[in-house]
Amino acid sequence: MTFINKSLGLSVLTLTVALSGAAMAKDTLIDVENARIGGFGGPVFKASQIKNTETFELGGMGGATFTTGKHSIMIGGGGYGLVNEISWGVNTQLEMGYGGLMVGYTYNPEALIHVDTFLMLGAGGASVIDSRNANNPEELGSFLVTELTSQIEINVTDFMEVGIGASYRLTTDPDITGLSAADLSKPGVHISFQFGSL
Repeated sequence: MTFINKSLGLSVLTLTVALSGAAMAKDTLIDVENARIGGFGGPVFKASQIKNTETFELGGMGGATFTTGKHSIMIGGGGYGLVNEISWGVNTQLEMGYGGLMVGYTYNPEALIHVDTFLMLGAGGASVIDSRNANNPEELGSFLVTELTSQIEINVTDFMEVGIGASYRLTTDPDITGLSAADLSKPGVHISFQFGSL
């Protein structure tokens, strides 16, 4: 019985050591212990749609980056606001803005031209404003938003990058008369300027 217990204990110990060795040798996308930490931020100029009306949105994004070899991940945030006025009725305009947490991935950020992909999870708000009394909105609504963005980026200098890309915004219903989730869930194109170091 003692021999069996010793054999079982030795087998468990051997298996534990083997698994530990395998865990230490595991390949990962980002080697957190040896990752190079950086950060960036900058403005984004976007063209999109609300309902069937062309929109222009001004915003920005930024965050911290963790880079190992040719792989870089980003954790940060971003947000956008409507620049042009959208006529919504007699003497009324629609205003809209949104933002949230962003996570992203870049392959080979040191290359002159590379591709970034970002996912935003957040929330936004919309309001119908009477142009004669802008301080008293006629309707207020809110929505959840998920936006997937991909862009081609060029390293202009060591600290400046310019990106051109496309996105798709998916929202919930904003609870505003005449405005649905389908009216806000639209594709967009943008140009971004990022300053910092990966």
